[in-house]
Amino acid sequence: MGWEISPLFGQTEFHGADSAFEREGITILWAILKGPTEESSWVYIKIVNSGKSFFQIFSVEAVDPFSKEKEWVVKGKKFEKENLVRGVRTSFRDKTARKISFYRSTEAFQKENPDMAIYYLGIPDTSPEVLSEKEMEDYFEKAQERLKK
Repeated sequence: MGWEISPLFGQTEFHGADSAFEREGITILWAILKGPTEESSWVYIKIVNSGKSFFQIFSVEAVDPFSKEKEWVVKGKKFEKENLVRGVRTSFRDKTARKISFYRSTEAFQKENPDMAIYYLGIPDTSPEVLSEKEMEDYFEKAQERLKK
């Protein structure tokens, strides 16, 4: 799908289809921490700022791709070097998509005008299912190393 630029706002949108995604100094990694049931399994999204990004704030929205109904998962959080967003796996049943928006300024955030957005239609198929936080961190570390090559 690639990217699109909205001529109205200069906003850049990317479709993030893989569990390891890198663009504009940002790395996004997905993993599933398996529990005994779907209700006790967690989906983790690790968002890393390489230091080359000019973004200051980020938000994550859960979106129903059919009704377009949205709800905030994370709203207007300071974009740190490493950011971890997690949600119970069952939260993807009705609102399957996730939109991760990045803002260069407080003003852009307040106007709800992201400078960049990455859109996932669901949990990426390539997201590993792991059984421990240690295994998940190991995956995140190795995925980041692969992206640097």
